Amino acid sequence: MALDLSFKDLADVAADGMSDGRPLKVALGLIDEDPDQPRREFPEDELQQLAASIRIDGILQPIVVRHSDQAGRFIIVMGARRYRAAKIADLPEAPVFVQDGADASPYAQMVENIQRDDLKPSEIARFITARLEAGEKQTEIARRLGKPRDWVSRYAAVPKMPSFLQDKLAASSIRAVYELYQAWRKEPSDVEQAVNERGAFTDAQARELASAVRSHVAPAAAPDRAVGDGAKDARAPEKDRASAREKPSSSSATAPTLPGTGGTAIVRVRAGKRVGQLVLDAIADAEQGSARVAFDDGSSEDVSVRELRIDAVLIG
Repeated sequence: MALDLSFKDLADVAADGMSDGRPLKVALGLIDEDPDQPRREFPEDELQQLAASIRIDGILQPIVVRHSDQAGRFIIVMGARRYRAAKIADLPEAPVFVQDGADASPYAQMVENIQRDDLKPSEIARFITARLEAGEKQTEIARRLGKPRDWVSRYAAVPKMPSFLQDKLAASSIRAVYELYQAWRKEPSDVEQAVNERGAFTDAQARELASAVRSHVAPAAAPDRAVGDGAKDARAPEKDRASAREKPSSSSATAPTLPGTGGTAIVRVRAGKRVGQLVLDAIADAEQGSARVAFDDGSSEDVSVRELRIDAVLIG
């Protein structure tokens, strides 16, 4: 005589560890989407294509679910797109793996979607912002997502960006938009005008614009020098001193002049395989314990001091 098990009975069997490793079949009506799911946009044409495939071959990769607070119901951990396509295909049930509630992690969905490259920058930024608000550090978020810390820093800065820069994320990479954001913090009006004149930016175009903006920023006033030098400056023609004040800075990484040295401090650093120099007069946009680095490839990023290695300290 065949056993007549309800879906709740099957779920209880899986929860008790008595499953033989094969996926369970659960009615779609008993499955709910996770309201905290990082992915918010599901293009209709992609769902229709997946639904057409499901009608022919079924769901090839089971949906991962966890038990809901409501008895007999489940919440999707991974597979929201398969679930939606299955509903379009009018499937009555779907194969699922039930995950132990103790193993549930907000990172599971995020990692899967990142690996599939299924998330938009705004969705990634929303997730990272939520984890930071929950008290997690950028270094921990990067470790759990398997990404470099500067990758996390870029997305963490998205909520601080003006709307015209956030809009560029639809057609430009996060690296390009972050580069524009750093330039905007120095020259907001110039950057906004330049950005509004172009629909999208490649990484190279963003670096070029940021470099142009940096080259027109006047350097910080130098500290007073020795009395002898001061007397010499006082005798210099006024037009020469004015010309010196108006000369643009050649690099955002140039530090203030050091008293008594006649030169500027240049700290050459290394972060992994990338090299550059510290921007000593800038305030890092990331969490405490970070420093701004102007890399030799033209980008400027906030990097954890733990990831930096000093190669040399020069007096220019």
